[in-house]
Amino acid sequence: PGHEVAGVIDAAGEGTSIAAGTHVAVEPILGCGGCHHCHVGKANVCPDVRLFGIALPGGLAEYVTVPESLVHNLPNDLGPAAAGLSEPLAVCVRGARIGEVALGDRVAVIGAGTIGLLSIITAREAGASEVLITARHPHQQELAKALGADRVYPSSKELLADVGDQHVDVVVETVGGETETLAESVHVARTGGRISLLGVFTGNPKLPGMPFFSKELTLAASNCYSREADQGDFALGTQLAAKHASLIEPLVTHTFALDQIADAFALADDKSNRSIKVHIRSST
Repeated sequence: PGHEVAGVIDAAGEGTSIAAGTHVAVEPILGCGGCHHCHVGKANVCPDVRLFGIALPGGLAEYVTVPESLVHNLPNDLGPAAAGLSEPLAVCVRGARIGEVALGDRVAVIGAGTIGLLSIITAREAGASEVLITARHPHQQELAKALGADRVYPSSKELLADVGDQHVDVVVETVGGETETLAESVHVARTGGRISLLGVFTGNPKLPGMPFFSKELTLAASNCYSREADQGDFALGTQLAAKHASLIEPLVTHTFALDQIADAFALADDKSNRSIKVHIRSST
């Protein structure tokens, strides 16, 4: 397991140009390389796509071997906390891109896990003039404010009660699961607004048909990240990790050694520990 990987090149294979000692983040999506989707930079939707950490050996190990094309150089002085957030930042870059966040937009982020909190950063980078966010837990609320959210609400209900349903240009949904957050996003978005869907739903979420229709909303789903833009989402994610390192490092609330991985997962599952992002570091 482990698809959010940053590390240092220990040895380079024959024919590669990267030097040992280079600090990198790993873009974990490996497409077939021959289909239409791969040719246009969308290996994320390749029919034969494989992800390091899911279908291929990932980063919860002392060493992992990946193609040179999937590593992105990082500054050598970038701390491991920020470096390891490159992958979720890439998810948020794509979320802002497909949601078409533009200069002056008002953005509402639903959910304040890692993706929700980092979406504050990417919304600002895309030009948002105001960012609202829902955050259930006090420690998430505190961090959302520190990351630059203008207003923080315990739920979408409170957000709607405060700003109404004609205030938000783009809603970024980051929760997924079996929640009602897609329906909440429809109610939050203004007429003609857009919903950027980043949460992974395990059930079949309800979509309020009449409000969605009458508001003429646009719903765009994002599966990880891609390279179809002039600059790939992951490449931009690594740049933002370096640019905002001091701001995002507090998201990593706990760090464990590789042989403590069971304890790490147990802590990450218990929000009473004020955990947000739990990182594993190898012993090397």
